[in-house]
Amino acid sequence: MGKNVDNDIFDPSDQEVGPELVYAGPTDESMFTADTSGDPEGSETRAVPDAISLPDFYYKKYSLDVEGNPTFNESRVAGIMEVFMSKKELPFAVATENEDVKAKELALFETQVQAIADGLMPLLEVDPQTTGINFLQLTTRTWAEFASIAYEFKEDAEASNPNDDLPDWLIEREDKMFQLGRKARMCREVLAKVDDKFGLNDTKINDFRVQNEVERRLQRLAEWNYNKQADRSGKVAMDLNKGTHEHVKSIFELA
Repeated sequence: MGKNVDNDIFDPSDQEVGPELVYAGPTDESMFTADTSGDPEGSETRAVPDAISLPDFYYKKYSLDVEGNPTFNESRVAGIMEVFMSKKELPFAVATENEDVKAKELALFETQVQAIADGLMPLLEVDPQTTGINFLQLTTRTWAEFASIAYEFKEDAEASNPNDDLPDWLIEREDKMFQLGRKARMCREVLAKVDDKFGLNDTKINDFRVQNEVERRLQRLAEWNYNKQADRSGKVAMDLNKGTHEHVKSIFELA
């Protein structure tokens, strides 16, 4: 008997409460019917399968324009340009605590910079403007690729499991990142030595030119991944159905 059985007061503690009724199983699409009455046009549109299907990773790195063509992701371009802005003024550095090794690498770097500058001098005497433009383009492309690879390395490293060993492909990307960083700074130092002989008004590594090269690189990758990964079976079926209907219509007109 409850403690308040003789009273007119309702006490929830007097009631027997069983286990909470919770449905533990998931609800998939086969267990319900779409509400076509509330949004008939929307339901009809959503029921049409995608003409072209792409894996999730594609949309993480790339995008589609309003016409469904592959293109680069603007937010990704912005992230790469942030890397470029943070690296473009940094000097060449050697990742070691050994002072002797560091000194030798720095001396080798300066020797290589001077050798490249000396090698450009005969070309600058013959055709300074064309030589200058070609070297500026090389420098710009190198910085764009370095910033892109550095951004991708950081992105993939952060996504990897810290309890697992780094995969071989990520180690190879790390090595490529350092090599491109060396090359980019080498081109920058050479440019500082010989740009006054180009006969050009603007010999700086301009941010907007680097961004253009970043966008071109991502555009090429977007098109390559689109052609490799896109599932066009839906589009093919739709095109075939459309062709069949047009054929039937033409037969009727000829009858």
